[in-house]
Amino acid sequence: MDEFRKFFPKLFKEIIDERSSSDAIRKLSEDPLKGYVPNVYDFLGRVRNVEEGLMVIDYLEKRGELNKDLADGLRKELINKGVEAFGERREFGYYFKLSSDKRRENKSK
Repeated sequence: MDEFRKFFPKLFKEIIDERSSSDAIRKLSEDPLKGYVPNVYDFLGRVRNVEEGLMVIDYLEKRGELNKDLADGLRKELINKGVEAFGERREFGYYFKLSSDKRRENKSK
């Protein structure tokens, strides 16, 4: 152990010292969206048109993930205002970018 410390003092310190940079590395590698469960608005943010949106609402209502009142309200909003009512469209890679942005944000704190 003493030889290792002598030849690799910084590595030894990083391995032994609990307050080392390995904690920072571990924090950076954590997924800030881990455990996130998408909701109806996340799904509606991916649809391309009103018909797809109505299919999503019907599906979630049928599965019991939406009650009738909320489903009816969402249908009305979707028909009256279009898919734009649910924000900017979430293209492929949206959540990877969001996760990366959150990591950077956490790093700067």
